[in-house]
Amino acid sequence: MADIQQKSSPILVAAAWAVVVLPTAWGLNYTVQNALKIFTKPAATTPANTAPQK
Repeated sequence: MADIQQKSSPILVAAAWAVVVLPTAWGLNYTVQNALKIFTKPAATTPANTAPQK
C-alpha cells in the first residue's frame, strides 16, 4: 500500500487560524479593557451646587 500524504492548503490553514485567533484576540482585549476599569481611579467630579441662589 502506498503512503499518500495530502498536504493542506496554506490558505485554508491561515483561514482556520484566523477563525480561532481573531475572536480570541477580541475577547482578550474586551476583558482587559473592562478589567482596567477596576484599577483606575474614577474621574474627579465637581459637587453639584445644591444651595439656593439668593
